[in-house]
Amino acid sequence: MPSEFLQAAINAAKQAGELLQGMLPEPRASKQVSFKRNPTDLVTRADRTAEDLIVGLLRKRFPDHGIIAEEGSLHQGDEYRWIIDPLDGTTNFAHGVPLFAVSIGLEQRGQMIAGVVYHPSMEELFMAERGKGAFLQRGGETQRMQVSDVPSVAESVVATGLPYDITEVGTNIPQISRLCRIAREVRILGAAALHLAYVAAGRLEAFWEQNLNPWDVAAGILLVAEARGQVSHVRGGPFSVDGGDVLASNGKIHEEMLRLLA
Repeated sequence: MPSEFLQAAINAAKQAGELLQGMLPEPRASKQVSFKRNPTDLVTRADRTAEDLIVGLLRKRFPDHGIIAEEGSLHQGDEYRWIIDPLDGTTNFAHGVPLFAVSIGLEQRGQMIAGVVYHPSMEELFMAERGKGAFLQRGGETQRMQVSDVPSVAESVVATGLPYDITEVGTNIPQISRLCRIAREVRILGAAALHLAYVAAGRLEAFWEQNLNPWDVAAGILLVAEARGQVSHVRGGPFSVDGGDVLASNGKIHEEMLRLLA
């Protein structure tokens, strides 16, 4: 049985996902699409509405917990911190592309203990608790997830993302070029949380990206770890959600990926 923490995250993610899925077909004018730092860093009415919904549910249930969320919600807490991306894949969503997710992770004294990534368009719920494994719920069934056993990058499908300020910080462009020549395929889905969930589910062998925020990765890295994968910084070394970059893999190709990304 899920803990009260995981169950609360599941309930919040599903309610937010239902809201987002209902808004997906709306025209961009109705979604109130605007941008934050630059014209490629989009935000919509849905981002803010979903965040308000999630934060409201979690604050009501756990009023002493801390919260940090992408659209600015911030509450202090001593032991627990919820890390929330109400809509990961905003550009896809704004353009009507059904590749986006709700990501909710819970950290206890610096360690991720619960995480949920919900893909409403596919009705797929990826969830994990520390020490209890990672699971995929869809179609009324729940299955344990495990990373793939592909042994080399040449046989792998790997994924990455593109930074919003790509003209200034596009450090992974040469990496993408290199991996395109070596890996079976390179994918850019536009949602870090989905990339990480897909590594955990064995659909991708690896995902790397720089210039990330805690809400991009908090839930996903726990999914990968609990699915017996490996997570580090892109240059190696122990991962932290505040570290700004990530390499997540099935473990078997991790060292090879580190060498190729160096």
